[in-house]
Amino acid sequence: AIPFVFYYYVTHAKKKLVQGRIHMLSRQVIALALLFFSGSAQVLAMPPTAKDNRVAIPISASERNQVLYEMREFLHNLFNLFNALAKKDMLTAASAVTPMAGLLDRLPGNVKDKLPEEFMQLTLAMNEAVRTMQRDARTRGDMSLTQSQMAELMGYCSGCHDTYRFEAAQAQR
Repeated sequence: AIPFVFYYYVTHAKKKLVQGRIHMLSRQVIALALLFFSGSAQVLAMPPTAKDNRVAIPISASERNQVLYEMREFLHNLFNLFNALAKKDMLTAASAVTPMAGLLDRLPGNVKDKLPEEFMQLTLAMNEAVRTMQRDARTRGDMSLTQSQMAELMGYCSGCHDTYRFEAAQAQR
């Protein structure tokens, strides 16, 4: 079975190339390769009790708490975006997207230094997608466009969560 994220990138990468958005294609190819070669397709096909084969990123417990806090905030803003779109309120939708940008800027440097290059590439691509969605929501006010951009954004989230996990390293005594 081909995971949804894999299918999404294959089908939408062609579409973006046709639309002249080649710069996004390279980031999507990186994400696609990461998903394909990471074994995430195998992980998705396994029962929930199977061994976690995601790549562990070792960080301290406090660093993990910071990263998880940022992810929860991202999720809260995504919830606000969904609600705004349900109400057809594009101004509120654009406002909900604003705090989602700049995730890497809010992480301490010592955490960034521990992140794998592929993780950083996904995060940078996700951040670019968020900024584009914010700009387009404000200037175009096109709900359909924002919804398709949100699907792209969720692809980055799924790709990262399917591939990586943050693991709190045990404190040395």
